[in-house]
Amino acid sequence: MSSKLKKLLLWLLKLIIFVVAWGYVVYKFKTMEGNVSVIFTDSHFSFPIFIIVCLLMFANWGLESLKWQKLVNCGQRISFTKAVSGVLVGLPLALITPNRVGEIGGRAIVLEKGRRNAVVATFLGSMTQLAATLAFGVLGVVVYLCFFPLTKSVESAAWISLLIVFALVVMVVVCRKQRWVRLVTLKMVGRKMYVAIVRSLGLYRVRDILHVFAISMFRYCIFSAQFGILIQMLIPELTVVEVFVGITLTYLFTTVIPTTVLGEIGIRGSVAMFVFETFTPQVAIVFQISLIIWIINIAIPTLVGSFILLRTRQRK
Repeated sequence: MSSKLKKLLLWLLKLIIFVVAWGYVVYKFKTMEGNVSVIFTDSHFSFPIFIIVCLLMFANWGLESLKWQKLVNCGQRISFTKAVSGVLVGLPLALITPNRVGEIGGRAIVLEKGRRNAVVATFLGSMTQLAATLAFGVLGVVVYLCFFPLTKSVESAAWISLLIVFALVVMVVVCRKQRWVRLVTLKMVGRKMYVAIVRSLGLYRVRDILHVFAISMFRYCIFSAQFGILIQMLIPELTVVEVFVGITLTYLFTTVIPTTVLGEIGIRGSVAMFVFETFTPQVAIVFQISLIIWIINIAIPTLVGSFILLRTRQRK
């Protein structure tokens, strides 16, 4: 199969997922009984709590910037301010590329030198965040399967996600030091780039990766807390355990679905509705919360990053 055909099939798959996700959202809203108005008119809405959720956005991206700074600092020293600029500049480039790949090279734009090391640092940071999401997701699946009445559709999605995570772990362990992996990578990126990547990876110790992974876990707790606070505020009848399971499964299922940042709006919202329908009939509110969180954590920082990107390009 040619590479062009593979790309075409991948984009068709993403398009189908996008259409199905938004179709599911529209269907649920049309068939829903009761009030499905925006959350700001809800009787449970609290403006001070909403402000706290908005302020947590700074902690979210501050931790991501700290993580990137620590990884880049293994090769060259950069300030925290420079790290914040790099993280924000990567967001608009992630917005227009599949699976956020533009973010990997986008952050390096703010640096004058050592850009290859910065690209490797971004990739490692993304992998640690993925590992944190999968770890919490697996914990959520275990809690759901052991302590909750099972819904067939959610149970099936949970087992499929577990199999995907298990396959990924096995693939990493088995293929990590295989000679054919090195040969394929060498052929894909070229000898010069391969040598540069290997040299950059050699800068990191196990302790550095574990430290960054701990930051990724803490960051996961922050943006999950944003989601959880709003859900507990607007759907107070849900227990903390139900909210935890709902959020971890939502992020896990969203992670294993191929998408773009723009597609995440509908896909994450539809997945959240699909999961939380097990615990509450008020899934319209869950979708609106997903949309609000996306605006706070992605749309606003991306807008700021766009201005920084324009200024950076003009200076250079």
